[in-house]
Amino acid sequence: MGAITIPILPSPAFDLTAEFWREFGFREIGRWVDEYLILRHDDLAIELHFWHDPDVDRWTNDVACYVRFDTPEEAISCHHDWSNIVVHHPATFHPPVTQPWGATEFNIIDPHGNLVRFGGFPVSD
Repeated sequence: MGAITIPILPSPAFDLTAEFWREFGFREIGRWVDEYLILRHDDLAIELHFWHDPDVDRWTNDVACYVRFDTPEEAISCHHDWSNIVVHHPATFHPPVTQPWGATEFNIIDPHGNLVRFGGFPVSD
């Protein structure tokens, strides 16, 4: 039996959220007005869910999630595929960095302050 973890992040504006993540290949697969939004990236089999929070503040939002790839190379390839995307302030899109623990990671902070970190760990023997 397998399991999937899906983050649920706050969004004060579903239209802006969907537009932002669309640039990264996510498509809207469900929306309940002022309640819930579901986005999916079919090629990567990643879903991001959002709950409506009109009071979330980009500068104080401390919500985050981690999207883990099997290898650092997969994380680097994903970043490369997205490298031409222009992200406008206050959102950010950081390049891959190899961490001291061996993971290669990059992150995106969306316009609402949600941190989505993408990473891959080296295969251990």
